[in-house]
Amino acid sequence: MDDFPARVLLTLRRFIGTPLPATDYYIQAAHPIGSGRYRVRLASATMGPLLVDLPERWPDGQQIGDWWYVGTLRRIAQRAWAEDLSYTHSDAGLPVVDAAELLSAGGLNKESEVTAQDTLDYVIADLVGDPLWHDAATSAAPGLYRLVGFNLRTPDLLRIYLSCDYGTIGVDVAMYDDDTHQPRAVGWWASAKLMAILNPDDRATLPAHRVDGAADPLCDAVYDLTGWA
Repeated sequence: MDDFPARVLLTLRRFIGTPLPATDYYIQAAHPIGSGRYRVRLASATMGPLLVDLPERWPDGQQIGDWWYVGTLRRIAQRAWAEDLSYTHSDAGLPVVDAAELLSAGGLNKESEVTAQDTLDYVIADLVGDPLWHDAATSAAPGLYRLVGFNLRTPDLLRIYLSCDYGTIGVDVAMYDDDTHQPRAVGWWASAKLMAILNPDDRATLPAHRVDGAADPLCDAVYDLTGWA
């Protein structure tokens, strides 16, 4: 079964109830329109509706990664809001932006655009078992841990609270990549690393990262994994 419609819905759902950044555009409709395309209708209280057609695949036939849609829709909405976007199509009198054509013309990046907010959104979704990233529910690894909360302590330091065999623990992870100094790409190591470090057959690795004397009333102990990636 084609999962493209489900992937797009799960990826873009946050903009149903929250406007796209720097605009008042919300998603009011989203559905397939055939030929490997997905149409999103944007509208706001002050701007007329705008249709955006998103392709499923790159020109070479490779499937597009989920997070490309987030950056693309964000960029198109911002340009349309600033009236800096020409429309090449219309449908029932509504302007249509074809993301594939805009990409071919150099108006969009092929690389996924990731912000610090995207990174945080991904980590929480990944650890809680969001169906966009996992088939399971409740946790990425329900036999090892459950995510019970989080605290973005600084712009580059996230503490996640896990319920596991060690009790309720706080685990500090870095939001930015050490080499590029950019927000960690969506799809990074969060759940995979935690499954490794909480492996019941390994009782030495996690304790080695315990922060002695760390006071946090929300957990029994704090572990620093900011440099462990």
